[in-house]
Amino acid sequence: MSKFLRWLPTLLWATMIFLLSSMSWPPSPGPQFRLKDKVGHCMLYAGLGYLVARSVRRAHNLSLPKTVALAILIASAYGVSDEFHQQFVPHRSCDLFDWVADTLGGIAGSTAFYAYETAKTNRRVA
Repeated sequence: MSKFLRWLPTLLWATMIFLLSSMSWPPSPGPQFRLKDKVGHCMLYAGLGYLVARSVRRAHNLSLPKTVALAILIASAYGVSDEFHQQFVPHRSCDLFDWVADTLGGIAGSTAFYAYETAKTNRRVA
């Protein structure tokens, strides 16, 4: 399978984030609560962190710790670019705390990938 196809789910997820960030009033389903936007950022970037780790691991065959570290850096850097982009969208702003939520989500998703890969490896050994 080509490297591009291994990165395709990640690229589609990043595109979805970009499109949501391009909306002046992105959809916000469900009940409203304090810090809901931060939770949303964290969840979106957890998905990104997981997918980046998966793509890095499958396309570039790095060690698991290097994969996770690189995935966190990529997700966090994408969060920075996303926040920068939002300052040009009407009714949106560049927010440091949104980036922190993005980075925490990237860490959570990458860590979930680490746990999944570790468990998969342990099942094969047992």
